[in-house]
Amino acid sequence: MTDVRARILQALRGAGEDFVSGEELSRGLGISRTAVWKHIRYLQAVGYPIEAVRHRGYRLLHGEGPLRADRIQAGLATSRFGRHLEVLETVDSTNRYAFEAAERGAPEGYAVLAERQTGGKGRRGRPWFSPPGTGIWMSLVLRPPLPLHRAPQLTLMTAVSVAEAVRSETGVPVVIKWPNDLLLPDGRKVCGILLEMSAETDHIRFIVLGIGLNVFQREEDFPEELRHSAGSLAMAGGHRTLCRTTLVQAVLGALERDYDRYIAEGGFAPFRSRWEALNATLGRAVSVLMTDRTIFGVARRIDDEGALWVETGGGRVERVVSAEVLFDGPFHTFGGMD
Repeated sequence: MTDVRARILQALRGAGEDFVSGEELSRGLGISRTAVWKHIRYLQAVGYPIEAVRHRGYRLLHGEGPLRADRIQAGLATSRFGRHLEVLETVDSTNRYAFEAAERGAPEGYAVLAERQTGGKGRRGRPWFSPPGTGIWMSLVLRPPLPLHRAPQLTLMTAVSVAEAVRSETGVPVVIKWPNDLLLPDGRKVCGILLEMSAETDHIRFIVLGIGLNVFQREEDFPEELRHSAGSLAMAGGHRTLCRTTLVQAVLGALERDYDRYIAEGGFAPFRSRWEALNATLGRAVSVLMTDRTIFGVARRIDDEGALWVETGGGRVERVVSAEVLFDGPFHTFGGMD
């Protein structure tokens, strides 16, 4: 759809409990009040709970119900990402489902979401807790014209895109732990990103980009072993009403914009300063768990390829391309906080 409906939704969300008059929308969008009314009727028809009151205008009511493909696409301001979209009630893993769809020829930008995953996957083969109706469990098919060695940098770019979209839509000042976990201000993990790839000797066939974002969970909703390490946007007390539909729209829009720039401008370098502004890693004492060993030191910087440089003592610095990072000592946030 045109982004007129997306702008209407943005205006209604920004007004909170207040009504926005048809005249105000007409003036702001540069369209007639009749056109505004027709767009509102369409949004109501696909499931948006918009209240219309004569002489007062329109407002978006609380509550969104289950995710719906038509509702997501109605306010989607993208050309490719999410234009082919499925929403499933239950699936073992959206990444597995998207991978199989990509094998069958799903186009770039195809996305699948699920209300519930029974076998959600995190990094290093860990399970991802995905109860029904509480989060965004989404996978996206990409077909980038990239050499193999540049593919992992897409996860760092994705972290920037998702973090900025979440901040903009919810007011929750999430931060990034290298390479791509999103944390709440108290250090609890709120979002994970998983990249899986099909490649041949000299090129990438396709990539499946998985995003798991906790939205509505309460602390007691998490298994006991996760209650001190996992959190949700609702637990952070965002400044605005949380809506999974608009979050999906914002994330897909940010991803398409940044992905196109990533391809056009040659990789991660243009995103490095944005990553640094959002990071909670640099300057911190860390343990770095690699495949064959663990190193300890202070995270000093990332480079234009997204690698982490860790000072291990005695003037020695190690460049880490792939690993798990654990923070040593109490959590506190660094740059990028509102």
